[in-house]
Amino acid sequence: MGLFDLFSKKQKNANQSFLAEQRGQQAIAKINKLALPERLKKQMIDAGVFDIWFNDEDLAPLAAAIKDEEIIQYAAIGINEHSENVMLVCSNRNLIILKKKRSDEPQIIDLKQVKSVILKNQLMYGELSLIVGNRSLDINSINKVPAEILADNIKKWSKIAQGKDDDFDQQVEQIKKLKELLDQGILTEEEFQAKKKQILKI
Repeated sequence: MGLFDLFSKKQKNANQSFLAEQRGQQAIAKINKLALPERLKKQMIDAGVFDIWFNDEDLAPLAAAIKDEEIIQYAAIGINEHSENVMLVCSNRNLIILKKKRSDEPQIIDLKQVKSVILKNQLMYGELSLIVGNRSLDINSINKVPAEILADNIKKWSKIAQGKDDDFDQQVEQIKKLKELLDQGILTEEEFQAKKKQILKI
């Protein structure tokens, strides 16, 4: 690789980083202008959501659909099997599907019901196929990066909702071992509680 090629590669990476930062700042500005409760705006910003082109009217049902104990993990825009523009919002408990230009109730899918998440990547877009209960749900034309992040979040939070989270299982095993050490007198109660909090990241 010549000096010019190396410079071109560094310049390309710098340009991509700059564009990503610009897109993020634009998304934050757009989210902050929405007529959503502040907690939902903060959750969307914290989740790094940048694929937003729904307006206040389109997003109005979201405030009622997201319960106080729910936290938005990610959201993305796509097209459903009826050729309707939809926004998929993954929380730690549900997948909420809002339709653009439709004020009807959003579709709320309990993540416990999600049996399968398949992402098919194309050149610029992703296609998300979900098996929910005994039916399938297909969403097309999701920008590639948001599609990947959304699919990962749906997989992660559906596993947690179903009690199949590998990290959680490992945490439980570690705490059981610590409890044995506490019962044997090797650890004090304070040491046990401190280690337990460290494992649970609280």
